[in-house]
Amino acid sequence: MKSSPLSAPATATLSPLPGMSWLGVAAMLADLAFETDIMGRFTGFGPGRALGQPPAQLMGGELAALITGGSSDENAISAAQFREIVATICAECVAWHGRVRLAKFDGTSGFYRLSLAPRLAGSAVSGMYGLLFDLDAPELTLPDREAGHPSDPALRHNALLDSQTGLWSGRTFADEVSRRLDRLDVEEQPGTLLYLGFSRAQPVNRVATALRLAEELRDIVRPTDLLGRIDETTIGLWCDNMDHLTGGERAARFCTILPPLLPERTPLTVGVASRWSGSGEDASSVLEHAAIALRLADMAAERAGTDNQAGAWRVWQRD
Repeated sequence: MKSSPLSAPATATLSPLPGMSWLGVAAMLADLAFETDIMGRFTGFGPGRALGQPPAQLMGGELAALITGGSSDENAISAAQFREIVATICAECVAWHGRVRLAKFDGTSGFYRLSLAPRLAGSAVSGMYGLLFDLDAPELTLPDREAGHPSDPALRHNALLDSQTGLWSGRTFADEVSRRLDRLDVEEQPGTLLYLGFSRAQPVNRVATALRLAEELRDIVRPTDLLGRIDETTIGLWCDNMDHLTGGERAARFCTILPPLLPERTPLTVGVASRWSGSGEDASSVLEHAAIALRLADMAAERAGTDNQAGAWRVWQRD
């Protein structure tokens, strides 16, 4: 068995950031963030699917039951060894990290780096914090501003971050939205996507407009909201626990307060699409609905003519 020695945890790193749960923050850094009780049974997950399945299907289940191949693999622990580690963590209030092979929902298995730390309730250990890193997944790297052609939309889409604004790239933004949906289903809460478009900006001003819009949005959105650069003239904003009515109100406000802050008072158009818990819609459907709403808003702004400086917004509605 190859794993790190047990060591005292850095408990200061377990505190949630203001306005954000630790699960929400950790899920941005790991493939899966979770909590367990003192028996190693799942009690909570970060946003997203848990090993390829909805978290509700694993809630209350034991992580050890997913461990496979430990007895024949020197590089990974067995289920029995894992249960001993859980008992040690909870009895002695220590942290641990090592390699495990876990069964996936599709019948396959994969190697993961697992990190565990005690979860405290007062002075007693009530369970564990956990992070899983998929060792078989390709590594994501930050974009190189000096290499290639950062203005190429395809390169911006495939990078982890947009090289111009520092927001999530289009691909990563879609992945991050997808990670939120299962949790919202469990909580029976909606989520809303807003596409903020500035296609009416002069081509020479589009980079400056994107930079200023990203800067303003960072200052006014909630810490739990997601921001991404969808394409050259579109920034996406995903808001947990927001319905279409609040989304429409926010869109109307954006069209009013943001253009005066942009280069040459560039008008905005906003497309709004909401997803309701239990709808079964995936992230790609929501993104498509927001794109349709944005096109409708663009058409409305075009019909209004050049005198319209307030832009336009539209909410996608099912026929």
